[in-house]
Amino acid sequence: MPKSHRSFWAVAFLISAGIDFLFWKKSVGISFFIWSLLAMGGAVYLLYREGHRPARESIWLGFMITGLALIPLIRTEPFTRSVGVLVALFALMVLATTLRNGYWSAYTIWDVIRALAVFLFSSVTRPFTLLITRSDSLKSTQGNFITRQGWAVLRGVMLALPVVGVLALLLASADIVFAERLLSVWNVLRLENLPELLFRVFYIAVFTFIFCGVLLHAVLPSSDVQPTPIDKRIIPPFLGWTESSIVLGSVNLLFLFFVVLQFRYLFGGQVNIHETGFTYAEYARRGFGELVWVACITLLLILILNTISQRETPAHQRGFIFLNSLLIGLVLVILASAWQRLTLYEQAYGFTRLRTYTFIFIPWLGLLMLTVLGLLVAHQMRRVAQVIFLFTVGFGWLLGIWNIDGWIVRQNVQRTLEGYDLDGDYLQSLSADAVPEIIRQTQQKDLPEAARHELLIGLACRTSQFPSLKPAWQSFNLSEDRAGKLLSMNTSLWQAYPVKKDTNGVYVIQNGTPRYCQPLNHWD
Repeated sequence: MPKSHRSFWAVAFLISAGIDFLFWKKSVGISFFIWSLLAMGGAVYLLYREGHRPARESIWLGFMITGLALIPLIRTEPFTRSVGVLVALFALMVLATTLRNGYWSAYTIWDVIRALAVFLFSSVTRPFTLLITRSDSLKSTQGNFITRQGWAVLRGVMLALPVVGVLALLLASADIVFAERLLSVWNVLRLENLPELLFRVFYIAVFTFIFCGVLLHAVLPSSDVQPTPIDKRIIPPFLGWTESSIVLGSVNLLFLFFVVLQFRYLFGGQVNIHETGFTYAEYARRGFGELVWVACITLLLILILNTISQRETPAHQRGFIFLNSLLIGLVLVILASAWQRLTLYEQAYGFTRLRTYTFIFIPWLGLLMLTVLGLLVAHQMRRVAQVIFLFTVGFGWLLGIWNIDGWIVRQNVQRTLEGYDLDGDYLQSLSADAVPEIIRQTQQKDLPEAARHELLIGLACRTSQFPSLKPAWQSFNLSEDRAGKLLSMNTSLWQAYPVKKDTNGVYVIQNGTPRYCQPLNHWD
C-alpha cells in the first residue's frame, strides 16, 4: 500500500480537474500538451515519493509522448491532430503499465494485450482497496474523528461567510475589474447553470477515481506482466508445415498473377491499358485503397502463421522464411502499384486530404513490411510488437512534420503550371496550416493569373471568416496564430476582392458577380 493515500487522490484529482479546466468547451491546442505533462509529471512525482525511479526505457517513452502531444499545438489539420492525440493516449497507457520496469521494449504482441488488460482492470478496482484500507485505518484510530472534524468545518464555514461577503462587497466597490471577476464567479453559481455544474463535478469525481487506479497501477503495481521468455510460446504451434506452406503458396500464386497484370497494364504505360477499353485515369483511380488493405491483411497473415505454424526441421524453417520473403516481395510490388495508381489519379484530379494520407501511408507501410522481413530472416519476430509501436509513433510524428494542408496547396498549384485548373474552393476549405503556403504561392512569378486570382479570393474569404476574437489560452495553436498574423500583414494582396455578407453567407465580388466562400476546416 502507498505511504500516503492522500497524495494519490490529490494527484488524481489534479489530473481530472485538468481535463475540465483545459478541455471543457474548448478546442484542443496547447491544452493537450499541458495535460500530458501534468499526467506524466504526477506519476513521476508519486513514484519518487514512494522511493522508486522510472526505468530508462520509460523515460524514452515519455519523450516520444511529449513529441506526439505537441502535434495539436503546431497543426490544425483534423486527421493529423487526431492521430497525434490517439497515439499519445495509447502510449500513455503503455507508459502506465511499465513505468517502473520499462518492459514495453521487450513485450510481444501477446504481452501488450495482457499488460493492457491488467492495466484496465486495476484502473477500476485498485481505488476500492485504497478506500477500504483507509476506512479501516480511521476506524481503528479515531472512531468519531470524522464527526468532530465535520462539525468543525461547518462552524468555520458559517463564521467565514458573513466576513468574506462584507469584504468582497467593499473590494468590488473599490475596483471595477475585481467586481467583474466576482460577478463572473457568481454567474457560474446561478441556478440555471446548476445541471452543467453538477455534471462537471460528477465526471471529475469519476475521472479522479479512475486516475487514482491508474496511478496506483503505475507506481505500485500489484503484479508485473513479465515479457514472454524467448524459448516460450504463448500459443503452441498446431498448424502443420504442409498446411501452412499450402496457404502461403496459394497466396503467393494469387499475388504473382496480380503482379504480372500490373506490370503489363499499369507499369507498361497507357497503350496496354487502352487495349482494355479504359482510360489511364479510369484505371488508375480504381483500387488503391483496396491494395493497401491487401498489404495490411497480408502482414496480419504473416504474424498469425509465424505464431501457429510448426517448423520442426531446419528445412521447414528455411522454406517458411522463403515463402514469407516471396510474399513480402510481392506485397511491396502491390504497394508500388497502389502508389503508382494514386500518383496517376492525383495528377489527373489533384490532391485532397484523403489521397495525401494514402500517399504518405503507402511508403510507410512498405518500410514496415521490409522491417518485418528483416525480423523474420534474423529470427527476431518476437520484437514485432515494438516495431509496430515505433512505426505507429513515427507515423504520428511524420504527419505532424509533413503539414498535410500545406503539401496539398503546393502540389495543386504545381499542377497549374502543367496546364491543369486549380480548385480554389477546395484550397479555401483547408485549415490554417495551409495559409503560409497559399500566401507563398501567390507570389510566384510564373503562376497563371487565373490560379493567382483563385488563391487571392480564397485568402480574402479566409480573412473575413478568421476568428476576430482570440480563443481561450487553452486552445492556443501555433499554426492558427501564425496564420492570423500572416493574414493581417498581407491584406494588401487581396484588396481587389471586397468581401460582403448576406443571408446566404459570405461572398466575394468577382467580375461584378458574387462568389460565395467555402466554410473553413472542411473534412473530405
